[in-house]
Amino acid sequence: MLSVSPDLWLSLSLFTQALSILPLVLIAILGINLGALVLLRLRRSAIDEGASKPLLIAPAEAWPTVLVQIPIFNEGLLVRPCLEAVTGLDYPASKLSIQLLDDSDDGSAANNRLLAEQVAAQSGLPIDVIQRSDRSGFKAGALAVGLAGNAAEFVAVFDVDFLPPQDFLQTTLPPLLDDPSVGFVQARWAHRNPSVSWLTRAQATLLDGHFRVEQAGRYRHRLPIAFNGTCGLWRTAVIADAGGWQGDTLSEDLDLSLRAQLAGYRGIFLDDVPVAGELLTSTRAWQQQQFRWTKGHVQVLRKLGPRLFQAPWPMLTRLAVLLQIAQGLFFPLAACALLLSLPGVILDNPPHGSVAAALSVIGLGGLLGASLFLAFGRRLAGDSWPRSLLETLSAMFLLGGLLLSNSRAALEGLAGRPSAFIRSDKPGARAPSLSTRVPSSATALPAAQTLAGLGILGLFVLERAWNAPFLATTALGLLAVALPQLQTLLPIRR
Repeated sequence: MLSVSPDLWLSLSLFTQALSILPLVLIAILGINLGALVLLRLRRSAIDEGASKPLLIAPAEAWPTVLVQIPIFNEGLLVRPCLEAVTGLDYPASKLSIQLLDDSDDGSAANNRLLAEQVAAQSGLPIDVIQRSDRSGFKAGALAVGLAGNAAEFVAVFDVDFLPPQDFLQTTLPPLLDDPSVGFVQARWAHRNPSVSWLTRAQATLLDGHFRVEQAGRYRHRLPIAFNGTCGLWRTAVIADAGGWQGDTLSEDLDLSLRAQLAGYRGIFLDDVPVAGELLTSTRAWQQQQFRWTKGHVQVLRKLGPRLFQAPWPMLTRLAVLLQIAQGLFFPLAACALLLSLPGVILDNPPHGSVAAALSVIGLGGLLGASLFLAFGRRLAGDSWPRSLLETLSAMFLLGGLLLSNSRAALEGLAGRPSAFIRSDKPGARAPSLSTRVPSSATALPAAQTLAGLGILGLFVLERAWNAPFLATTALGLLAVALPQLQTLLPIRR
């Protein structure tokens, strides 16, 4: 029988520890980049810092024409509040048109059309309902169909779970009217339900970091920014100049905004124009959303990475944009680092000497950068520093639960593997119909996450591992995301 000497196992653990430095270095670069965004946000800028200006145009006949598009897919009870908010926008009725782009396949299409007719009658504003028999291109396809043949000078996009304030158009139009090089304006996402649960608080922390720190910091220093798919206003001609809406990625919003900026236009971020939206209240819906966002970003990296690297921008600008859309690679890199650490954990052979020093410095640098990014976002949202740090720990703990699903998302994006746009069930929508019930195969991922979490937790308890904090955070995060899903999918019969 073939036996393996202890020295060989020891050599293997030392080799994997040294090899783990590479993914940790890449993770640290991503984390330090987030910390650098905090410095950008703090640094004074000579340009407009994202303050909106009132729109002063008279008479009403001189106002530009605006199209509002609301793409929906099986959104249920969320449709009416959004339609009522959009028809309540303070803008001349003769210059405003509204489209409800309905791709629903759950039997709600007729009801959505009836709702649109009712809201149109109440408001006096016509609502054009466009219903497609297929979902080709998904959201991008629906937006493109709505734009075809429409002559509006500007187009606003709202997801159905966001309710724009009455003055939205009056505060987002001025930058587009003042400067023809401005292609789009992005408003800041606010939250209607941030205190419902630990999940909504963690989402608020992650989103506040993106909007209040990343988007604001990039804009203030003339770095390319992202359109976030909703709560934005586009110059219609720019969409066409940039190649139009394209459905070959799951992040059609990021894709279009980068193509527009590669074409010479720029984006504006208005930090003082909040648009309130609903945060997801189930871990399954949130995990689906994060899978879609992660895969979409990596798809855009694969699609536009070469063009961005060769763009006529300063090297630091190109690097900043590439790091922005490469954030989703954190998950497969973290999974790789975890796997490479297992031989040393199992053999009770922690890193020594230069390897230990390198791992410590690299890991600490990335961790501090990411932590500062999230905590500063919460601080800008009004939390105290102690509260901000507590919410940051909660959010980072929850991110550990996405290790398996988002690693798969990133790898599929890199490989160019297409997938359907899977809707995340939003709070306020009605229960899924027969056509949207969760299939039995949906238990596979949470079951795998549960097993992985228990296995990693076992290593943490039994082996007293040198990387115990990383193991514990990952294990508990996996269990926190998976167990509520299993409880929902596999109800206990009484």
